[in-house]
Amino acid sequence: MDNTTGNLKKNHCRFGYAISLNRTRQGLYQALEKNKLQSLGLLLVLGFFIAILFIVVSMTRKNSNDLRLLLDSSIESQLISTSLTALKIIDVDAFESYNIMSDIENDMEAYSRILDQLRNIQSATKVKYIYALKQLNDGQYYFVFDTDPEDDTVLEVAGPYKLETVHEQAFLGKQSFDMNMSDEWGRYHTSAVPIRKNGKVIGIVCTDLDNTLWARSNESASDNFKYLLTSVGFIMLLVLLLTSVLLRRLQTVQDELFQMANFDAVTGLPNRRYLMDCLKKISRKNGNAEPYALLLIDLDNFKAVNDNAGHDAGDALLRHIAAYLESTFENSRSFRPAAGVLNVSARIGGDEFVQIIPGVATETDAAIAAQKLLDNFSSQMLDRYIEKYHVGMSIGVALYPLHSDDFHVLIKYADIAMYHAKESGKNAYRVYEDEMHMN
Repeated sequence: MDNTTGNLKKNHCRFGYAISLNRTRQGLYQALEKNKLQSLGLLLVLGFFIAILFIVVSMTRKNSNDLRLLLDSSIESQLISTSLTALKIIDVDAFESYNIMSDIENDMEAYSRILDQLRNIQSATKVKYIYALKQLNDGQYYFVFDTDPEDDTVLEVAGPYKLETVHEQAFLGKQSFDMNMSDEWGRYHTSAVPIRKNGKVIGIVCTDLDNTLWARSNESASDNFKYLLTSVGFIMLLVLLLTSVLLRRLQTVQDELFQMANFDAVTGLPNRRYLMDCLKKISRKNGNAEPYALLLIDLDNFKAVNDNAGHDAGDALLRHIAAYLESTFENSRSFRPAAGVLNVSARIGGDEFVQIIPGVATETDAAIAAQKLLDNFSSQMLDRYIEKYHVGMSIGVALYPLHSDDFHVLIKYADIAMYHAKESGKNAYRVYEDEMHMN
């Protein structure tokens, strides 16, 4: 009995040990499985965080790059536009005649008037400097005009100026731009456009803007980026919320910069950049592009309004002209565009506009459209200065694809026709002819 009992106790002990060992193993397995699940959960959460972080970083960088590109484009558009406006003010004949200080002193009244107008443009556009350079007989380059109030010396008194690449390109006849031009006075965003007389470059007009916009843009992008990274590290929901808010803000800034880069600040019309993009789209549709008329419009006697009534009056008149161009063919049955195609009006220079009328394929229809612009313009009193200063419109017309299937050439042809309209007495239109080009 004792042996039997002992054996039973031993067996019971072995069985109990086995059960305990199995429970321990099960606990270990459960613990391991639990740790695996926890690890997997942590990995999944970490992977989700990393994925969201990657998306946020990628979107932030993309938007920052897009913002930078739009900022660069906006600055370039603003400075080129300012230089072209300044070019309209400078009297080319007078500029060519200024070679020594006595030339300026003998023409001080006209010189001072031009300089005052340049400074008004500088003040209105918030640029740093507007200046004009020319090369004298000694081969050196000198200031002829300079809006810097602390430096009113020009020509030989100021000494020669060392050209930068942006200036050299302009003296070669090219509109040029540099986001980071450096000279002895500092670092600037700079544009330069050539001053021509009889097709020859006799000088350049330049506009400088402090290059602090880049630094502020980078600083703002960096702060936002750090803020996003910090937020992602604490609360995922907050990160998503902040990302959404940031993207909306960036989209708003992009929309504003797009507006600045593609639309004229005075009239609200599309600018030259937008016009070129539009012409590129409507002129290349696998050879099946719809015909259109391109009307290049230059205002007659507009300078008299600016000189006598002031630039505010000139800007108001430009806005009237813009509204007039946009509304003239809006409800026209004769020149109604196809579905999804809009008439395009654009301001491409100081007092130059372009009107695109889709669906106009013949010179007869183009002439009717141009005459309609002139007739309505003459019959409506858009502004009192039109009557007082005899402001009118000289219109050059070119047709796509009749005259050319290259919209760059088409603009050139319209410009040639416009000058023929001016030579014929102004406030008139001319449709391009090959004989004009030969002249």
